[in-house]
Amino acid sequence: MNLWKNLLGKKEQSEPTEERSPFMPKVKDPVEIEFAKEFTEKGGKFIFVENKEAALDTIEKILEENKWNRNQIGCLNSNLGKTFKVDTQTSIPNNASALLLTCEFLIANKGGMLICQHQINNLSLDKLPENLIVYAGSDQFAPDVSEAMSMLKSKYFGNLPTNITTLNAKDSSKENDFLTEGKSAKNIYLILQE
Repeated sequence: MNLWKNLLGKKEQSEPTEERSPFMPKVKDPVEIEFAKEFTEKGGKFIFVENKEAALDTIEKILEENKWNRNQIGCLNSNLGKTFKVDTQTSIPNNASALLLTCEFLIANKGGMLICQHQINNLSLDKLPENLIVYAGSDQFAPDVSEAMSMLKSKYFGNLPTNITTLNAKDSSKENDFLTEGKSAKNIYLILQE
């Protein structure tokens, strides 16, 4: 029987596929995958590491790739500075080529990051260096900004931080677009630790 099908060009049907109604909601990727797709599509550099040693090694490679030395990296968080052997400052030095920081949440549907005064003090995004190295954990994903804000309110119950904003990677395909001029998108390396 298979011989006849092959000779006559009939293809065997594979397992029957279940058709979805057009009225059913689309099947979504997990938030981690959705974030990675959105973030890298915008031009962000996503690096997954298993532990702090691998994260430290990744920082070394980022410095080498960009020909930066540790003195050119700003850091406002003393614990983060100690972990990655970067001097901590109270303000960002004028000669800083990049800023090392954390974030509150990774926003899956936008590929952005929710940050606040705990990461950037009272600075606006346009006062930050053009290049950012963000260190985050795999427990920081939120499906959207609304959920991230709810999580932020729960995290800092009764003491909501100020200067809450979203950080977005610079989309190099739209870099010369006059509509994006003045926006505070940055070149972002995201080091995500499991």
